[in-house]
This record gives sequence, C-alpha cells and structure tokens, in this order.
Amino acid sequence: MLKYSVVITTFDKRFKECLIPLITAIKTQRPSIEIIVMVNGRANNSFNEEYRADLLQFISKQNNCFPTIFANFQSLAKLWNRGILCASHEQVLLLNDDITIHQGNDEGFFDALETILEKQFGTFKLNGTFSHFMISKTDLFQVGFFDERLLGIGEEDGDFVWRFHQTFGKEIPSVEVGFLENTGSNLADEGFKKGIRQYSKFNREFIKESKYQRSLLGGFKGMFDNRVKKILPDEKQYPYEEFYQRNKHKL
Repeated sequence: MLKYSVVITTFDKRFKECLIPLITAIKTQRPSIEIIVMVNGRANNSFNEEYRADLLQFISKQNNCFPTIFANFQSLAKLWNRGILCASHEQVLLLNDDITIHQGNDEGFFDALETILEKQFGTFKLNGTFSHFMISKTDLFQVGFFDERLLGIGEEDGDFVWRFHQTFGKEIPSVEVGFLENTGSNLADEGFKKGIRQYSKFNREFIKESKYQRSLLGGFKGMFDNRVKKILPDEKQYPYEEFYQRNKHKL
C-alpha cells in the first residue's frame, strides 16, 4: 500500500454532522491509515468541554488516529502547517471536514486516489479545489509554509498558489478523482469578523492591502482577482524543521 497520511481540520460545530461520518468512511475503506485531526478552538469564546469529551472518546476508538487540540482559535494556515508536520509520511492528504467519501461496489475513493498516486507525486489539488488536496513536505519546505500571518480563515490557499508558481514556474496541477463529494457545510465559527461568505475579513485585507499589490505589467494572478506582485517579504516559519527531517534517522 502506498504510504501517505490524512490530515483533517475541524471544530466543535461540525463534530456530529461532518467529522464522525468522514472518519468513519475513511476507516471503513482504509482501517490502518494514519489520520491527524486538527481541532480548532472557538474565536473569542471558551472551548466546548462537552465536545472535547465526546471527541476524545470517539477518536480513542479509531486505530492510528491522533488529535491535536487548540484551546483557542487558530488560523487555518497554522492548522494545515502543524497537521503536515505531525504526519509520519512525506505525502499528506489535506481534507476539510465537510466532504463525503464514497465507496462503490468494487472501488472507492482511496482505490482511485492510490491509482493516481502511482503516477502523480508531489502537490496537487483534487477536483480543482483546496477543500481536498495532496501536498508533499518537500514542496512545502521549498515554497514555504502556509502564511500564519493570515490569522483567520481564507486566502492561505491563494497565497500558496502564488508562491508555488514563483518557486517552480508552474501552477499547482489538479487531478480528477471519483467517489469524492464536496458537500460544503454552512456551520461556521461566529466569533470572528467575516469578509466574503464564511472567510475572515482580516485575511482578505492582509492579502489585498499588505502582502500583495495589483500589477499592471507582469505579476501572476493565480487564485487572486487580478495579477499581483508580492510587496511584503515572507518570514521563515519552522526554521529547524528541515534539519529535523534530514537528521531524524540518526536518533
């Protein structure tokens, strides 16, 4: 079996509606696969203690399933970064919690994904969206981690797409895969200021007003509204992680 890990980001409101069915579906198809569950806290509110108890009870019954719980609200960029760093394997499948994974009579989602992985390695979107995508740690180290200055939710994927293009001179590919449904939940954390839909106003303003500037000549559009150039340098995040990856075998 091809070795890769699954990382799921989630929060309390989506536990019963989204997370339980998703993990159950994954473990039905791949009982031994490693799942890292990144659990976000509430924005400007205390952590739901009943949820914590129910979550840990549920996860304790799942083989090879590891939660990381943040007591306070954290950015999606941080959840993605930390989840990837927690994963045991080079290749990591990132999943939003509001998706449905199907199983057919003879084949299911993971069968289809692993057929793709026999030919397609590295970083790529599934069905054209960052609701579900595959990333390699090597690519992440080269491009740079998802920008944790994006303190809320939104724009972290577009920023990474822009920097991926800057690093490799190409766009992140997208691969079509069956048995995967992006159901999209309306349940969102109400504790932070919204910009477009459920995404953070802060993130939108940081990208448009601080990190990038519209470019009439040159630049790169990617997922943004217009061609832009980067005007705010990126900080080095997790500077010792590459050292760990190179030397952990010496332990």
